[in-house]
Amino acid sequence: MANASIHNFKTYAEGEPVPPVDPEELKRRWKIEIPWTREALEAAWQLAADISAGSNRDGMIRMLVRYNQGHLLAPWRHGEELHEAVFRIAASFPLRYLGPNHYMIAGDERFGFDPNAFVQRLIEETGISHVWKPVQTKIPEGGRCFFIWKSSRPNANVGERLPTTEREAKAKARQVLWYLWKRFSPSGQSLSKKELPTEVVSEMAATSFAEFLLNNIDLVRQLEDAFMDPQHVPSDPILSELERRSALPL
Repeated sequence: MANASIHNFKTYAEGEPVPPVDPEELKRRWKIEIPWTREALEAAWQLAADISAGSNRDGMIRMLVRYNQGHLLAPWRHGEELHEAVFRIAASFPLRYLGPNHYMIAGDERFGFDPNAFVQRLIEETGISHVWKPVQTKIPEGGRCFFIWKSSRPNANVGERLPTTEREAKAKARQVLWYLWKRFSPSGQSLSKKELPTEVVSEMAATSFAEFLLNNIDLVRQLEDAFMDPQHVPSDPILSELERRSALPL
């Protein structure tokens, strides 16, 4: 990675602040039943002063509720009901836009806010005691985090672990390679800043990405093989070498 120009994602102390919203808006969003319908979302948006801010702050609440199997906000949740302090604090708690961090490395912020400080505020304002395992807000040294969009397979039972097909392994590998390339490649970073028609940028990106894949087909195949085992994730040597190669000029 030496001498490579690598884009650093903004942290919650550096990114653009998310404006405060009305706590009542967050309550309305929380009560929308899942799966969300277009009608329900449009009804919530009609009453929203800032749709983007409301969506991001709603996302913050949902992340806190889901984290560590719900333990983080356990004292302030009863079934699907949340303590009103959760909405009140979330409405104005320091939150920053981070953008879609689909591929993160050591030192990157995982969230746009500090979850531990949020829980501490809840304790202070409600007087309800709580002991929790501190949330690690940054990717640790030597660690990586990436996101893969999964599609359900027909005739699969809920929670059933099915063998990974070659097609699925290739699809996962392509997702990771695309995120990795956009993160480290000088071409991927420069194209995002060019003021050109969308179709032109898309064509240039596709060509450059395809060339990256062809030039590194050996590692691409290793990554695909690694995803064939649903119990494991690709090893650091494969990913670190792909990062290094993608940062090189074509």
